[in-house]
Amino acid sequence: MVESSVVVSPIRRVYGAIVRQLVPGAILGALDFIRFPDRWVPWGGPFNGQPIRCAIFRELTHRIPPVAIVETGTFLGTTTELLADTGLPVFTVESSPRNYGFARARLKPRRNVNLLRDDSRDGLRKLFRGWLRERASQTVFFYLDAHWNEDLPLAEELEIVFRNCPAAVVMIDDFQVPGDPEYAFDDYGPGKALTPEYLSASVAAHELATYYPSRPASEEGGSRRGCVVLAKAEIHGVSLSSLPLLRRA
Repeated sequence: MVESSVVVSPIRRVYGAIVRQLVPGAILGALDFIRFPDRWVPWGGPFNGQPIRCAIFRELTHRIPPVAIVETGTFLGTTTELLADTGLPVFTVESSPRNYGFARARLKPRRNVNLLRDDSRDGLRKLFRGWLRERASQTVFFYLDAHWNEDLPLAEELEIVFRNCPAAVVMIDDFQVPGDPEYAFDDYGPGKALTPEYLSASVAAHELATYYPSRPASEEGGSRRGCVVLAKAEIHGVSLSSLPLLRRA
């Protein structure tokens, strides 16, 4: 048996490499959805498996009802399913062909979900030229989670969102929570750490109010990733400040 496995393993690796070269990524992703049901709940569930973050989302969208939800960084569609449970139109953008294929297979029954395969910035621009164009003056909830490699699109995403939709409410995943080091955040090197300093130019340019979770990471579950919520103070400042699960910076 040992000798057989030694022979088969290299063959499987070569076969896998050939398949990846010949089969489009989106098809591979759809096959992954069928073959690997254990991948349906990565990171412990929606919003990294964090119950307090889920409660923040529900409380926020109840207090400030949006006309639509936009997500960048679909990944495998786990959080997208929770967003879709609102019944609102959901637009979600994924750049990875394989992740796109997985999410497309998963979200197919969700008739209120529109999945785009695109760079997050280009996807946002297309939405503002399309469906969001006539609704840009209304409140739209944006969940920005497309940061995962050296190309950090977040600053450009924020510029596109608030330039086109002043009444937007934005939640950013994987963000540093000042005063609570137990909340994890992404750091991609100099100038690319998701910290308040990274946001300073966007906050000043668009006169944004900044909010963090009011509950400590020690009370949170799941992956305990930090987040920040942004909105124009003159539009949503009063409503956001009244939410007990958020604290203003």
